[in-house]
Amino acid sequence: MKRKDIINIVLFILVFAFAAYRYSTRTYSSQRSAFVMDTLVDIKIETKQKNTNELIDNAFKLMEDYEYKFSFYNNESPIWKFNNSKIDSLYIDEELKEMLNISGELFHKTNSHYDITIGALSEIWDFNKEIIPSNEDIKSAIQVTNFEKLKIRNEYLHKPVGMKINLGSLAKGFIVDEVVKYLKQQNVISGFVNAGGDMRIFGRKKSFKIGIQHPRSESNEMIDVINVRNKAVVTSGDYERYFVKEGIRYHHIIDPLTGYPSQNAISVTVVTETALMADAYSTALFLLEPEHAIKLAEATDGLEAVVYFFKEDKIEKLETVGFKQYYE
Repeated sequence: MKRKDIINIVLFILVFAFAAYRYSTRTYSSQRSAFVMDTLVDIKIETKQKNTNELIDNAFKLMEDYEYKFSFYNNESPIWKFNNSKIDSLYIDEELKEMLNISGELFHKTNSHYDITIGALSEIWDFNKEIIPSNEDIKSAIQVTNFEKLKIRNEYLHKPVGMKINLGSLAKGFIVDEVVKYLKQQNVISGFVNAGGDMRIFGRKKSFKIGIQHPRSESNEMIDVINVRNKAVVTSGDYERYFVKEGIRYHHIIDPLTGYPSQNAISVTVVTETALMADAYSTALFLLEPEHAIKLAEATDGLEAVVYFFKEDKIEKLETVGFKQYYE
């Protein structure tokens, strides 16, 4: 065989091998946004399969199903019926059990500031109509707010008359985790789910740049930028749903012990492994004084946090030691 023929054969093998390699490592990516769970949800995935649109369709459908299941406002949801009808028991499946466990844990760790039985208080505050409830209404709602009054018997949750549970402080994080779990089961290589600030990143080889919104900026300015890889990031702030009357900002994160919006922080960002943990802890830390919030965060394995708050009319921040690793 001539030298020229050998070279041509080798070149052919190399080209074929390279083509085969490119084919075997070829990936398809897709990104889409939709309004779900009362917020804009953005999903991006990278996979070796061509059916990216079908995967994202299924992911949004899964979100909608869970939104219905845990909704405080949908009068067809099991939670609404448990809160508003003569039904005095709610079956605890594994999903609800997971949320109840972390809710009970945070109720005790925050000395009752974090409480999912805040439903009666949630109802009397109307942030769309900018209605401040009366002191009498607040006192009445506080009387039926206490996680310790919930009882579990034979895999059913029982509550006193008038008590209402609201899973809004952690259900979104739970749902984001379930969507990521589904996508991984479908062999999605990498991607992210961002549900209005509840974000979970997975499968990425490089870190993802995330801006933390300035809690007092009118132009979406960032107060900090962090780099995170394959974690959950959730921010809770007093700028998300609020109104101002007579110079006072009333926002949606209510302290169940006072019945009024918490005044300890203005923004809290948590980075940890799951969106459920990040979601629940971002609210729990928001309800605490900044020093106590950081102390709790430091005592929680695998969790880092930064708390922004006002001190003498200036925005200050406290952060866990490990949070510094995420700054640029």
